[in-house]
Amino acid sequence: MSMILNHKHQEQSVSWQPYLKYGERQFKKQKAIIYSQGEVGNGFYYLHSGLVKIMTVKPEGSRKILDIHGEGKLFGEQAIDQLAYFSTAVAVENTVLYYFSREVFREMVQACPDFLSFFIDSIVQKMRILSEDILLKTFTAEQYIAYSLSKFCRTYRSDRISMTQQDIANCTGLTRITVYKILKKWKENDLIDIQNRMIVIKEREKLSRLYI
Repeated sequence: MSMILNHKHQEQSVSWQPYLKYGERQFKKQKAIIYSQGEVGNGFYYLHSGLVKIMTVKPEGSRKILDIHGEGKLFGEQAIDQLAYFSTAVAVENTVLYYFSREVFREMVQACPDFLSFFIDSIVQKMRILSEDILLKTFTAEQYIAYSLSKFCRTYRSDRISMTQQDIANCTGLTRITVYKILKKWKENDLIDIQNRMIVIKEREKLSRLYI
């Protein structure tokens, strides 16, 4: 299990830079909704800079954060087949995106022989992440939170994570009181600090050992 969870996905050997000219550049302000769950789409997005939160809303109204994407990630790919988005995407901070419609995607496949394999590689990376999520179901609450915070450190590229306790609960499916108790213990043990809706990781290596 530790081999999978410690695996850092290899950087894609091909840069998205040659393909950006085909996309529509968009700027989204912090908290802007990029697309909503259930909305029928016609294309996908490439995250050039910023952070995007992907979440679902259950019928009873509760939310679950599926992931937080950093730059260089694709999202919303299911809309290429004009299917409804199964999630909602929200800009965590000011964000620059490139939107590729279904028609543009077809044009790129014809014009750029290497593009399709590159695109498929992005999908395969997402499948690996989904496989990891299945393994996480065997984790204790403490292991799950430790893994999630370590993952978000990599996404944010910082030891300062702009997340609330409710955000972590929404991400892990744990109750807010469970998250509160674990973070309180870690703060007392000087693993983390909590400052104005910000979680500061003080001992990232020790945190990682909790789930390895």
